[in-house]
This record gives sequence, structure tokens and C-alpha cells, in this order.
Amino acid sequence: MESNYNVRITDIVIHGMWGNTDVIWNNLRPDFNIVVGQNGFGKSTLLNILRNVLQKNEKELRSLKVTADIKTTAGSMEFDGKFVSQKPAFGGFPGSYSFQYVNTFDVPASKKSTLSQLGLTLDSVLYQRSDDVYSFSDYRLSMLRDLSTAVQKQERINRFFEMINSLFESTGKKISIDDKQRIVFLKPNPNNKRNGGQDIISVERLSAGEKQILVLLFTLFLMEDKPTVLLLDEPEISLHIEWQDKLLALFRQLNPNCQIILTTHSPNIFADGWSDNLVFISDIVSAFRPKT
Repeated sequence: MESNYNVRITDIVIHGMWGNTDVIWNNLRPDFNIVVGQNGFGKSTLLNILRNVLQKNEKELRSLKVTADIKTTAGSMEFDGKFVSQKPAFGGFPGSYSFQYVNTFDVPASKKSTLSQLGLTLDSVLYQRSDDVYSFSDYRLSMLRDLSTAVQKQERINRFFEMINSLFESTGKKISIDDKQRIVFLKPNPNNKRNGGQDIISVERLSAGEKQILVLLFTLFLMEDKPTVLLLDEPEISLHIEWQDKLLALFRQLNPNCQIILTTHSPNIFADGWSDNLVFISDIVSAFRPKT
């Protein structure tokens, strides 16, 4: 499929990060921008500021005491205590361009939930929990509303499940949908006579790495090839090395029209032909003083 990068970020200028650090990053790539560097040099902070600009979060930006000018192929978003320019509009606004930020760190959630934050994120991606999150359940329901595309969408789901099964092959697990329309995994177990010789594993019982890869892949799948800006902070954090090696290729396969800006500490993410996509954080910051 020919790439159509539509609206994407081209240049980032941030003044006052941590009070004394400026970021000047020109000529972002339309596909992958892989930010690498030592801890404490501002990779995650950069993504956080960028996320808040795209979400037009004035309160958070004022607390960070930064100014920002984010240039895109459709205009600029400038913040100097308030938004001087608000074009284009990204995710969450009527008529906005698609934007997503995904955090896959496995940290405790609220005391009211038995799930970790990663578990909650996966649950939100899979099921129809709120009107402002497009889920896999929403995608499947859309097949009922428009029967003319149902066969095409089911074929797309089948290919997607084949991709997931190939990743989980070494574990013996295969993804499925149970009679309650929940995503589960099936694993052969001759001793389990009640379930036809297989164990049924809920997504809650998966490892952190397995949940993380599912969050990432379902997020890309649900974009449906639409041009999207996606921010990822260390997406490899819990992944097996073999999955890290394949991650960017899987992203491109799922949505070739997605501009991805990600931070990483893992050479496995970019070892296989992605060196041209690397950006060293030390090359785009000035007046730098490490965060303490």
C-alpha cells in the first residue's frame, strides 16, 4: 500500500524545558522518529510536552513553564502561556486530525481497580468502555452497521489474528473470541477435558510483555490505515527481545500511514535497518543541564 502521510509533524521548537533547556528538532521523518539517549536527558519530558501541545492542555503546559512551536504540514500550533495558533487540531476535537499517545508502563492503577494501568489500557482498547475511546468491540460492531464492508473487515481481523498467533507461537497460545465476545487465548492441554483439551486464558492472566504487545498492535490495527501521529514512550519496556526486533516492521505493516515518534533504550528496536530513523536527544537540545 502506498503511504499517504497527510498531516504530520515536521518541526518542533520548545523553549524552557526544565527552565534552561531548549529543543530544536527540524525535519522530522514522516514514518519513524526514534529518539535515543541516556536517562535524564529529556526524552520522556519531550514526549510529554508534545502530547500536551497536541491535546491543547494549557494548564499542564503553563505548569511546565515552556513555550512551544509545533509545525505540521497543515499549519503550526504555538503556545506562549496560551495558544497563539491552534491550527491544526489533533485528536479529541471535532474535525481534528488523528493523534494518539500510548503509555504501556505496567504501574499500579487506582485502589478501586484490580487491574494495573497496563491492564486498564488493554481493557479500554479491547472493549467498549467509553464514548471517547474507539475499541476493538466498536470495530466489530461497525460490521453490523455496514454489512457492505463486513466481509472485508472480518478478513482484516483474520489476518490480524494470524499476526498475533505467529508472535505467540512459541508459547502455544492462540487468540480467540469466546461466546461472551471477549478476547481470550487458547492453549492445548490434554488434561483439561472440560474445555475440549485446551485451557482458556483471559487477557488479565497474560504477562506484562504480552499485554504490552497487544496494546500496541490493537492500537495500530484500530487506526484502519488512517494517517495518525502516534507518540510512544519506551514501547519495548516489557517485551521479549524477539518481539523488540519485529516491533517497527509490525507497526508499518498495520498502518503504513502512521507517523511515529518514540523513545527507546533498546538497540533491538532499531538494529535491523532503522539507523536512518535515529535521533540522538543530545543533538536536538541546547543549554543542557541533566535533570537531578
